[in-house]
Amino acid sequence: MMNRDRNNFDILRLILSLIVVIVHTAELTKIRDIEVISSYFSSVFAVDAFFIVSGFLIFMSFDKSSSYINYLLKRVRRIAPAYATVIILSAIFLFFISSKGVDEYLSLEFIRYIIFNLLTLNFLQPTLAGVFEHNPIDAVNGALWTIKIEVIFYLLVPIISYISIKSSRLYTFLTIYILAISYSLIMIWLYNSTNSEIFLKLEKQIPSQLAFFISGASIYYLYDRFKAHSTILLFISIILLTIHHYFIEIYPLYPISLAIFIIYFATQFRYLGDVGKFGDLSFGIYIWHFPIIQTLIHLNLFSNLFVGITSLLLTLLTLSLLSWHYIERPFLYPSSHYISS
Repeated sequence: MMNRDRNNFDILRLILSLIVVIVHTAELTKIRDIEVISSYFSSVFAVDAFFIVSGFLIFMSFDKSSSYINYLLKRVRRIAPAYATVIILSAIFLFFISSKGVDEYLSLEFIRYIIFNLLTLNFLQPTLAGVFEHNPIDAVNGALWTIKIEVIFYLLVPIISYISIKSSRLYTFLTIYILAISYSLIMIWLYNSTNSEIFLKLEKQIPSQLAFFISGASIYYLYDRFKAHSTILLFISIILLTIHHYFIEIYPLYPISLAIFIIYFATQFRYLGDVGKFGDLSFGIYIWHFPIIQTLIHLNLFSNLFVGITSLLLTLLTLSLLSWHYIERPFLYPSSHYISS
């Protein structure tokens, strides 16, 4: 099995979080120099990889849990405190840069923002009154759309596991993979046929992302075989990813090829060190970066690129560290990797 103490999952998630930060900084600021840098990165790749890592680790967490309740409590403890904090604190402190007065700000929109975002239904109320209204994009925290997908995956894991026991894990996982790929291809076909943006938005949602989640889970359950043939599997995955990216799209093979590449880096590539000793900052970086960037744009700090980038890095690092040490870590069980190590 995988070495749980010497792997690259922590640094991988940190890298993926920073990729999302770079891409969102370019998209939100519209600054040419940042856009040039971000062109070498892909937030789509980062999100796909996040779901692969999640599939691998969450099924592992489920298998090591003493009960369904214990598993669900671990998931709630890990994400709910920090997630709720970023929603509530954003709603409170962004009042000070809103163009609206107290009465207008503390309106139905304010209540809708807190309720819908706490329920991970961010798309139903992405804005606050008078906040970021002159920014290129006025959403408060557009990065949180993936959280609802992650939460639903957490809820699906016991169901998928139960079906796997009653039938066949290989058959169950393969069926889910094929259905997820089919959904994605149908949404893309509908978009190409109608040119309606709604189908592109639907393509990003849960059914499509299941292909990446279940790919990570598949490698977890077949890990011994994966490890025995990891070099040849890596070689094949790189070839397929190259063909898909540069020559002709072979999307049905893309999620599993990417999963092989990602899990190889996390478990078979040489150990790159214990970045987790400082805490698991990746989640904090992910949930805090968007409103920080938006606030810095509102304050016009990106008019000087050095000041803007420095302010972003210092603020994001500070909030991520505070989030980990005072919000996230205290809620973890003593058996957590970050507590026990």
